[in-house]
Amino acid sequence: MDRVVGYMVSPLLWKKIARGLSAGRVQSVAVRLVVEREREIKAFVPEEFWEIDANTTTPSGEALPLQVTHQNDKPFRPVNREQTLAAVSLLEKARYSVLEREDKPTSSKPGAPFITSTLQQAASTRLGFGVKKTMMMAQRLYEAGYITYMRTDSTNLSQDAVNMVRGYIGDNFGKKYLPDNPNQYASKENSQEAHEAIRPSDVAVMAESLKDMEADAQKLYQLIWRQFVACQMTPAQYDSTTLTVGAGEFRLKARGRILRFDGWTKVMPALRKGDEDRTLPAVNKGDALTLLELTPAQHFTKPPARFSEASLVKELEKRGIGRPSTYASIISTIQDRGYVRVENRRFYAEKMGEIVTDRLEENFRELMNYDFTAQMEDSLDQVANHQAEWKAVLDNFLQRFYSAAR
Repeated sequence: MDRVVGYMVSPLLWKKIARGLSAGRVQSVAVRLVVEREREIKAFVPEEFWEIDANTTTPSGEALPLQVTHQNDKPFRPVNREQTLAAVSLLEKARYSVLEREDKPTSSKPGAPFITSTLQQAASTRLGFGVKKTMMMAQRLYEAGYITYMRTDSTNLSQDAVNMVRGYIGDNFGKKYLPDNPNQYASKENSQEAHEAIRPSDVAVMAESLKDMEADAQKLYQLIWRQFVACQMTPAQYDSTTLTVGAGEFRLKARGRILRFDGWTKVMPALRKGDEDRTLPAVNKGDALTLLELTPAQHFTKPPARFSEASLVKELEKRGIGRPSTYASIISTIQDRGYVRVENRRFYAEKMGEIVTDRLEENFRELMNYDFTAQMEDSLDQVANHQAEWKAVLDNFLQRFYSAAR
């Protein structure tokens, strides 16, 4: 199927643009994603908006920073300085009092053990690794026998692996970190179950003991180890607080969250968020607050974020395009062909990428259709799972492809 696309489409690019170019069922769609994002960014027009922060104190003298969220029960989002200063004038004269305090326990469950795409995303976010580097390090760890196979889209764990990690958690962290029953994670529909999730072969082996591995491989192993152990631990528990304050026609809010029990974050620290570890003062409904200062701030809306290698893989996976074994090669190929470039770990569409994308959409619209590509992936999965006959799938593809190519 992929050879048909390459053999038929690539010569068109040689004829109409330049020799040496290539097209592919997944590769070309990946370039289209980057090109479309590039055009969204170029077409984006920033819009002005303002926010107002209020520094207040409680009756006991404790500081309580707030942000204006509503005016006359509508979201507060002034679009210029004049609207903002008018609101500041009213807020300066208003009386501030606590309308509501909401305290509630919240929890955060651990994520599933890694599959190829989530390993690539986590390695990018936490280690700064590109997709190619991640897979290279994972390959070395696998060949040395330290981890299971690194090209998989299944979150399943073998019963032996579950027993191993639960025993480790109980022995090293205690019963409060061990759920009564193993945590279960659903694999996506049509995932190929030939391989289990990516995990250490032996949970007792620590990263620092891998003396025969380079430093980056040890870092990746530690990430895999942490996710594997964390996925079978208890949830992290928090005390979350939301304060609502009234000031005339305005409503202001403050939020805080305190970690009460670390659970799985003991081994895999959560990526921090703004309200984390923020304790709010002990105030009650009806308490009067003293205004110290109002701080208006001008902002502008931001364009869509450029794709990183990891976020492009995530987008392809979300759309059902590509497979664990192909992501790294796709990322490399679209750069090698000069269709995109990477700067500061973000993708930029090259002019050649835009030209090729436009030509393919003009001549092979079906090939460039996201849903069509995803449907073909599903059909291939059905063949792999003995749910469809390969000849019928190939015939259907060829009919649609040739029809669209005419």
